[in-house]
Amino acid sequence: MNHPERDLPDLPDLSALDFRLEGYTLADGSDEYLFHALTTNHDCLAPLVTHHTDDGRNSYLVLHDTAATWDIPGSPQLLAVTLTRDPDKWTFRFDAERHPLISLAQRWLIVRGAAPDAVRVPPERAGARPADALTTVLEEQLMTSGTRYDVVEHYTDDSTEYETSVLVHDTDPTSADKPYCLFLETWSPDSPTYTLREGAFRNAEAAWEWMENREGPLPAPRTSVPGVLATPRAEAARTTTRRSPQPPPAALPPAKPPTPPSPGRRR
Repeated sequence: MNHPERDLPDLPDLSALDFRLEGYTLADGSDEYLFHALTTNHDCLAPLVTHHTDDGRNSYLVLHDTAATWDIPGSPQLLAVTLTRDPDKWTFRFDAERHPLISLAQRWLIVRGAAPDAVRVPPERAGARPADALTTVLEEQLMTSGTRYDVVEHYTDDSTEYETSVLVHDTDPTSADKPYCLFLETWSPDSPTYTLREGAFRNAEAAWEWMENREGPLPAPRTSVPGVLATPRAEAARTTTRRSPQPPPAALPPAKPPTPPSPGRRR
């Protein structure tokens, strides 16, 4: 049953985010506290992807939370949001989860019913762009991976290294010998582009050790890429430079802030 008293009179103006919730109330059983927590900082949320289905019942968004840089170090800065409306009852439900890479945020939306083409970043959207074809291929690989990858850890550094690292467990049988993949997104504050690279490891400890020491290139995965990209991928691996040591990615359950890595994980 709809409760008019549950309307949201203090809800800030969300027109910039195009939530399309005018006249709607939260459905019974929805997390009102979480929705208010999301909308309270609406002025810090920049839309990257916004898609509404033709029937007006569903919306899929990817937002950049610019305030995350002031949160716990390593916090993810992207927020995927789904909105489901019931126009007969004028109620809506929503779900949201934080992600370290836009391709993972898009994957989360696709698993929840969004069409892949509907949640791509529009070409006219301002902001950083993939620097090369390999980055685009790897983003597509992640975005359309469904349940193949289980995110183990991730860490976003936008103060010194300007990179995001994501460690995943690859459940595909072809990756059984090296089932842990490290995706490394690197960007420059002085450049409108970024790169994404992938490395494969036998276990999580090996990935953490590489992150700490940066000795040698990322171990190439067995995943095949189009022939035109084979040389750029190999060249990118050979030219990987050693960076200053940094802690391994902090353990981070989805939608929660990162926690400091356990000293026992360090070698």
